[in-house]
Amino acid sequence: MKTLDGKSQQNGHSRQLSIQYGRRQIAFQLSYSARETPAIDVNPDLSVTVTAPQDADDAAVEQKMHKRASWIVEQQRFFENYLPTLPARRYVSGESHRYLGRQYRLRVHQGAEDSVKMARGQLNVFLADPSMKEQVKTLVVGWFRQRAEVVFRELFDRMVAKAERHGISAASFEIRRMKNRWGSCTREGRILLNPNLIIAPKLCIEYVIVHELCHLNEHNHGPVFYRLLQTLMPDWEQRRERLNGCVVG
Repeated sequence: MKTLDGKSQQNGHSRQLSIQYGRRQIAFQLSYSARETPAIDVNPDLSVTVTAPQDADDAAVEQKMHKRASWIVEQQRFFENYLPTLPARRYVSGESHRYLGRQYRLRVHQGAEDSVKMARGQLNVFLADPSMKEQVKTLVVGWFRQRAEVVFRELFDRMVAKAERHGISAASFEIRRMKNRWGSCTREGRILLNPNLIIAPKLCIEYVIVHELCHLNEHNHGPVFYRLLQTLMPDWEQRRERLNGCVVG
């Protein structure tokens, strides 16, 4: 097992190492703790962290990494597609915006007061001065954020009630814009949901919530995590596939 510059390493507190898997080099951060077996985590930013027992030697860690290499690559590919890149918005009439899995055309109108209303496949923005593009953006972004708060709360409460029957409890969530993730679970047990998730159908939003709820009990993506996810949501794979296709047209 080598460092990224190809040099052998002596034992240390935390080290950046790598293994070769076919033509792919898998880099990982190795640290040590009072545990009995090595634990491997693939993070949403595609980085890999390994926590090994204090007395583990490099050969044991390398063997574990090679054994789990195909799973690591699979998880990295999953996270690469986790949040599709959203195209830049111009906030002009005729532009398409997605809400809960459906497409809506933005229409900017002159009106007595600034407001946003959705009706008949259109997202209608009313402004005293329709030429104020920045105000159109402010109103549309604010409207989507408000809808996210309402919809996420409804689905979160529903999924928590289901998860509680399996020993998982969560009081609330936080809406936070994230660059590479639909959702996240902090080490403190707080669930974070990306406001952009409002573009996805409700069944996909439920999947992200349940995925993060499972992380309250299992912090990595190991077999125990997926067994729990399967129990809570048997069709999670189909929901994930649909979520991965949620790009804005």
